[in-house]
Amino acid sequence: MKRSPATSLVLLLTSLASAVQAADLTQVANAAWSYDGTWRSARMNWNADQELMVQGRAALFPNISASYGRYDNDREIEDAPPLAPDEQNYGSEVSTFTLTQPLFRVDAWYGYKEAQSSTDIAQANFEQARQDFVLRVAQGYFGVLRAWDTWVSAKAEEKAIGRQLEQTQERFDVGLVPATDVEEAQATYDLTQVNLIVARQQYEIARDQLETLTGQKWATLLELRNELPMEGPQPTDMNDWIEKAKAQNPQVLAALYNTELTENTAKRQLGTMLPQVQLVGQYQHSHLSPDSSSSTGSLSSSSLYSSSSLYDTETKQIGIEVSMPLFQGGGLNSRRKEAYLRADAADYQYDQAVRDIVQQTRSAYRTVEADALRIKARQQAIRSTRSALDATQSGYEVGTRNVVDVLNAQRALFAAERDYANARYDYIINSLTLKSTTGDLQQGDLAAVNNWLAPEQPLDLYNPDLDGKSEKMVPENSSID
Repeated sequence: MKRSPATSLVLLLTSLASAVQAADLTQVANAAWSYDGTWRSARMNWNADQELMVQGRAALFPNISASYGRYDNDREIEDAPPLAPDEQNYGSEVSTFTLTQPLFRVDAWYGYKEAQSSTDIAQANFEQARQDFVLRVAQGYFGVLRAWDTWVSAKAEEKAIGRQLEQTQERFDVGLVPATDVEEAQATYDLTQVNLIVARQQYEIARDQLETLTGQKWATLLELRNELPMEGPQPTDMNDWIEKAKAQNPQVLAALYNTELTENTAKRQLGTMLPQVQLVGQYQHSHLSPDSSSSTGSLSSSSLYSSSSLYDTETKQIGIEVSMPLFQGGGLNSRRKEAYLRADAADYQYDQAVRDIVQQTRSAYRTVEADALRIKARQQAIRSTRSALDATQSGYEVGTRNVVDVLNAQRALFAAERDYANARYDYIINSLTLKSTTGDLQQGDLAAVNNWLAPEQPLDLYNPDLDGKSEKMVPENSSID
């Protein structure tokens, strides 16, 4: 489970990226690795959380402290003997060194166990952040390609409907069709204009989002190959995915470690009510400086306190200290009860996390399974709608179908092509999402998907060949002679 962020995506994928081609998924991921603020924050938090173990161990290790104080003292003596000074003024310096070593502290031990659990939770959260990063890169990259395909489809539809409008106008001019056909064609064409504007906007937004993710302005990106091995989840048994998700999903592991954390917290709170035993060693040096300027009296050889041993003293102590809180207004017992109740709550949260991930894994598995079937169905739908368009146009030429039927058939064909393109992108993203439910989504999965890109199909992001690409999608019989 434990991995260090030092094994960077750059090192893993650099060998796969080609500098002479258009940017691919690995190059985009490498850029995002070092730029994406969310991911960089997760790495810094992971490093910070590693200090929790050091802090948790500290209470079990020796504690050494030193103190130094310098003081001016004014001492008044009541009922002083005759001829003895009734006031003493002197300075003092005290240096103290103290060593304590816990011998029996239940609360410190379970505080250390708390730190272990906290570190485990941090590791699980870091793994979740890593998987979220991989998904974010894939969504950003294919979001641009998806928006591009939608824009091309919208342009092709606009061209086809525009040509249909021209032909309908020509037929109206010679009296072959009524004015309503022209109006229908014009209304449909106006709608394609709106869709074209929206598609371009969505493309530019997706391109900007990718640049925000990576911190770079990309000139070109590789597009998907035409033929891809989209056969569904592997392995094919849903239960294999579910069992792996229950054992490895970072959110489930974080919930499990949280139950351990709350149990240790409860035991630590109980430990604060028990005796605490520690070894204590102390060295103290005191130095007294008589104030010779005092006229009323000072520490001197003629005073009652004239022993020279008072000027410099050393004290050494070593022993065992035992302490135990007896009553703190009911706060100790209340905190213990609170901790045990929270431990019970954490158990329920873990059970719910397992149920949730099982449901999410089932849903993700079925989605990918359906995506694979949907891609094949979308391919068949394109063939069917193209045949339907041919038949409808033939019927229109002989007068058995009207222009509305032709327009609807054309729009159905372009909708089928857009649905097919979207189904392919959905399959990729949903496949990565399925792997993330099992906690098994790694940077290498991006390298595998990168092999699905076509080096011979670069997309110029700022000067895309919209007319050329859309012209290939316009049916040859989109205009009527």
